[in-house]
Amino acid sequence: SDEHYRAIISVRGPLEVLFRNREDIYISGDLLVYYDRADSAKSVAPDLLVVRGVSPRRRRSYVLWEEGKPPDCVVEVSSPDSGRTDRVRKRELYARLGVAEYFLFDPVYGDPRHEGRLQCFRLYGGRSVPVGPGGAAGSVSELASEVLGVSMRPEAKRLRLRDLGSGKDLLHFDEMEEDRQAERVARRVAERERDREAAARQTAEARVAELEARLRRMGRDPRDSGK
Repeated sequence: SDEHYRAIISVRGPLEVLFRNREDIYISGDLLVYYDRADSAKSVAPDLLVVRGVSPRRRRSYVLWEEGKPPDCVVEVSSPDSGRTDRVRKRELYARLGVAEYFLFDPVYGDPRHEGRLQCFRLYGGRSVPVGPGGAAGSVSELASEVLGVSMRPEAKRLRLRDLGSGKDLLHFDEMEEDRQAERVARRVAERERDREAAARQTAEARVAELEARLRRMGRDPRDSGK
């Protein structure tokens, strides 16, 4: 649904901007991850996956035995049909595959006890262990990602990311566009102001030149006009 897609993009967009200059981080989503070499039909498609230490080149799928490592971080956004699967089966699967961090977010759907809830599971000794409290809807609780160097918190049915290095919130795509529009408006205003100042300066210089010419015609040196 639109809400599901919006929640996914609220994470993927800021991460792609944050890591845009990195050649060793791959970010994708809704991509088939093949994980069983003995049965190449077995796959899973995370809403979002991040892999460190591999090229960010585009892929048709992610094949674990070819890439040599599992995703480091996976984010799933629950829907009415996937809630239990995300909380149980996928959590167990990602642990078996060696996914270091698994974030699960339920923006608006399913069991009311889980709506707007953010959970993080981290791999310890091969087990998927819950980390920190789930953030209820409207909460300012944050869950940090050791893998990504960001924290996440629920906000208006999507997730807000914060760069743990700078302490600054990361903008969503729509906010980036609003910022770009504001910058364009500010730039146009500044340009008009510069144009007005230049025109006023030219007018003043023209008046001074006219006055000097008039004084010369009267036989007076403009430099003596103040004496």
